[in-house]
Amino acid sequence: MTWKDTFVQCVQPMLAIVLLLRFSSLVDETGFPHILFLVFFTFLVSLVTGWSACTVVSRKSTEDGFLKTMLAYSNPEFAVSFSIVYMVCLLIATSVFVTAGAEAVLHIFSTFSLELLDGATHDLRLVASVLSLITLALCLVRSRNSRYVRSFIFALTCIATALHLSSTMFRYGEYQLHRVSERNAMIPSPPIEEISTVFSQLFPAAMCGLTILNIGAKLQNTAPRGALIAIAASACFYSAAAMLDYVEFFARTSTVNQTKPFAEQPNEFLSYIYTTVPMAIVVTMACVLSAVTTLKYTSVILQSLGRHCQCSFVLWLAKGYSRRDIPVRCLLLLSTCQILISAIGSYDLLCIPTTVFYLFAYSLFNFYVFLIKLSDPDIPSPPTLLSLAISGACALASIYTNRYLALFIAAIFAVSYCTLLYLHRKENTENDDESPSSTYSSVLEQMHELQNEPDGRRHYHPQILLLSGSPTVRPGLVDFAHSITRGKSLLICGYIIPTAGLGRLRPNILMLGFKTGWEKSSKEVVTDYFGMLSNAFEKQVGLIVFRNEVTGFDVTSSIRKNGAPINDDEDLAEYVDRKLYFVTVQV
Repeated sequence: MTWKDTFVQCVQPMLAIVLLLRFSSLVDETGFPHILFLVFFTFLVSLVTGWSACTVVSRKSTEDGFLKTMLAYSNPEFAVSFSIVYMVCLLIATSVFVTAGAEAVLHIFSTFSLELLDGATHDLRLVASVLSLITLALCLVRSRNSRYVRSFIFALTCIATALHLSSTMFRYGEYQLHRVSERNAMIPSPPIEEISTVFSQLFPAAMCGLTILNIGAKLQNTAPRGALIAIAASACFYSAAAMLDYVEFFARTSTVNQTKPFAEQPNEFLSYIYTTVPMAIVVTMACVLSAVTTLKYTSVILQSLGRHCQCSFVLWLAKGYSRRDIPVRCLLLLSTCQILISAIGSYDLLCIPTTVFYLFAYSLFNFYVFLIKLSDPDIPSPPTLLSLAISGACALASIYTNRYLALFIAAIFAVSYCTLLYLHRKENTENDDESPSSTYSSVLEQMHELQNEPDGRRHYHPQILLLSGSPTVRPGLVDFAHSITRGKSLLICGYIIPTAGLGRLRPNILMLGFKTGWEKSSKEVVTDYFGMLSNAFEKQVGLIVFRNEVTGFDVTSSIRKNGAPINDDEDLAEYVDRKLYFVTVQV
């Protein structure tokens, strides 16, 4: 993948979902000045948030996945709580994409006077459920040609967008999809004339501000360019579409003949079929593809949360399948929740919680970047005041859109943050009081859990094989190696042995002391020492040679047994066993 793939992945839903589905009617209902302001604010928020996200991935380019990137950038409490909020954002966004695709399908049905159940909301729920199952199937199946499929659908989206803009300019066809009837809706639709409703329907066009945080480490160095270009290009498209739709609106109202029904104008009806039906097909494919992407991101975040939190139920969801570590259980659970959310009704209803959740998430993220910027002004993130202003504006916009949902999301974040903070402090208190045996048990349990984590999703931790001989006679070398691992990763002290480690816990660094007095040593001793260094390079592991002036680390000469120096390994082994027994008895 390159930055162009990131550009396509970000810009496609931004163009297809709103521009072809709702935007013309939004301009007609709101007017050019208001819609232009909303477009400016929407994409300014997404651009600044994307800029901040670029800063995160550029500083932590070795991390892979949303949660691990946030954990590397922030404290665990904020990272986990924010990931929960963002996961819900993605889940609702998946329902929005599926529902938008279902509306496009029903537009095709209505063109040919087809009805499944009632031609309204029940049909929408049925079609949305079918598209949800298709989305789930596509998430479970990996295709080597998925990149070409995405590029093909993006090309169709560009053609549909060009036709939409050109038809607005030259008025040779309508190219506008109609809303589904609201009969039998579970929740009444919000008033169309309110500015908050218009803003909610527009904001899903700019939901890719945090997308690059989900991208793997191999692409994080080039992804920011693609994401920022996608946001800027979409802003230009929407501004141009607003201007052209506004001009076309006045031209259409001045035409007398526009009120005739399609039944009296067969040529126009045929043109309507030829123009809007292909567009509806393109919108459906783009919506399903966008839903596949967001559902995958959501399942990976849930799987990462399960592996981090170590809860019994969530840990059950953390299991992956096949070599690609597919989170099948997470996909099944999230797809079920997504189908239930899609059953609410229409895009006009689902866009409101989507907008409020994303605004709140953007507010949290920009505020945290603002705090980081205060502590480290050299970070190449957005200006401090700009991050703070965008954070405040997003918070106010979420409250203005729906204050009850905003308070509900704030409660979710606050409860998660406080709970994690309490558990973290409790764990630290218990760790301070626990005995060495319980510490050993917890470390051993974590070592076994690490074996179940796939290679592509693990952090790099130094795992040192320290050739210290007996640790008793080289305490300085052992202490220095321990200062590197600090009890958080593997440290093996021992002689040269052909294999070492527990499962996946294989040493990736060879550490030994500098050979002092080598010029006085025998050729065999020097050759063996040089062979150890060569073997480290051949095995492609890290190599550390530590030296402390000329004394070395071997303190065997200072060890006494009954007042006499120790001269052989047998006396040294007996001395070590006696010391260990003495320590055990004292404990």
